[in-house]
Amino acid sequence: MGRLHLHLHGRLKDAAIKSLADAYEARLQSTGLTIHVHTDDLEKYLSKLDSLKGQLFLLDEQGSTFTSTEFAKKIQSLTLLSADTHFAVGPAEGWQNRGQHHPRISLSEMTFPHELAAVLFLEQLYRAIQINKGTSYHKA
Repeated sequence: MGRLHLHLHGRLKDAAIKSLADAYEARLQSTGLTIHVHTDDLEKYLSKLDSLKGQLFLLDEQGSTFTSTEFAKKIQSLTLLSADTHFAVGPAEGWQNRGQHHPRISLSEMTFPHELAAVLFLEQLYRAIQINKGTSYHKA
């Protein structure tokens, strides 16, 4: 089964946001999710992302949108693959028209700071896993 990886460009500096991210990371610990923090410049970050084995999705406001239930189905299908799946949050400046060959996922048509986008993605990933488990976390 494929594992899920979240790649962040830079450490989460805002203490409140980092606390939320840590809470969701703890909730997701049993899923095998791995969070990778990259402190390289954008070009080197993209080069590392390009060299990853498996599927890579960039988080970008111009990407495909999903309902939480649709995203849960997507996550379920991705975890059944033998290859790993990687999700990448861009730097504060965004992707700057780089990495156009990678599929993109949008959390919303709205723009969020990259640190908040990381937390929102972690929450949606946790929600997707809970939907797939059939728990009452998702109340829609």
